Amino acid sequence: MALAAVILLAAGCGEPTPADTPVDTAAADSATVTRVIDGDSVELLLDGDDVEARLIGINAPEFADCQGPAATDALASVVEDQAVAVIEFGEDRFDRLLVELVIADESVNEALVRAGWALGLHGDERNWTTQMAAAAEAGLGMWDLPDICPPADADLVIADVQADPPGPDDDVLEDEWVEIENAGDQPVDLAGWTLRDESTSNRFTFESRQLGPGERLRLRTGCGTDTDTDVHWCSPAGVWSNRGETVLLLAPSGAIADYRFI
Repeated sequence: MALAAVILLAAGCGEPTPADTPVDTAAADSATVTRVIDGDSVELLLDGDDVEARLIGINAPEFADCQGPAATDALASVVEDQAVAVIEFGEDRFDRLLVELVIADESVNEALVRAGWALGLHGDERNWTTQMAAAAEAGLGMWDLPDICPPADADLVIADVQADPPGPDDDVLEDEWVEIENAGDQPVDLAGWTLRDESTSNRFTFESRQLGPGERLRLRTGCGTDTDTDVHWCSPAGVWSNRGETVLLLAPSGAIADYRFI
């Protein structure tokens, strides 16, 4: 059975699409996963040492997110206390080893994305954004968890995105924006609604304000005076990556209400 299918079945979900070409592990090291920290990081026993490792090319929900515990369980269901092949990609800024974990020639990283338990990151050395789009379309894993992350009783959507306006990024922050729309027939209070990027480093949570049926609101990255149609993040740097990005709109429960791949 394909690894992504094992992850889905362990989480009580349906079948994923077939896996890609088997991973070449000729140059990989062998290790044992001694602890699953969260949905995209583990501790390994590697060459006799305890090593903290971060799975490359993916970003799972934080443990504090409503999807976080389920994503952690999905990873643990296939790797905890298991022998794995480890392909190394250097270290991240927290001195964690960046790795692709492989079991039976199948990538665990990719399997998590296919099963909907992690985002595929744009621009990384290993890129599974196509698999992410398929999981989102199918509503797998974190993309649709109504029992854990109840959907909002509102039809709020991402209407448009300008992630890369003309000019040097840090000089045109006012022109970088995401526009949301109330596509329903009732007013929506934006309190608790959140826009975030694929890294989870950038999150903006709206304060209470009414958005009427058919109305739109732009969240501009730069600083400025808020109006009826614009609010400002006042970020010191660009938020939405020019190399490709996943824009997520989260309901107050944390459920993914809408997304845009750009």
